Amino acid sequence: MDDDTQELIAIQEELERLGDRLRKIFPSTHPQFDDVFEDVGAAGYYLREAGYRLESVLKTVQGDSAASSSSSSV
Repeated sequence: MDDDTQELIAIQEELERLGDRLRKIFPSTHPQFDDVFEDVGAAGYYLREAGYRLESVLKTVQGDSAASSSSSSV
């Protein structure tokens, strides 16, 4: 696994941790939950969306790496 792939995986994992932290800070029992629900929900959505996009990038990068390594071994 190359450095770029490891870096992308680390970013994706950090996004997941940030989403988890948001949910821990503002659970539905939090006294200000109603005040922040929309914003926290939107932030969580965009964090997940960024994670999905990174997953797509990883598949592309890993596919390109596999293709270039198999073609270079020919």
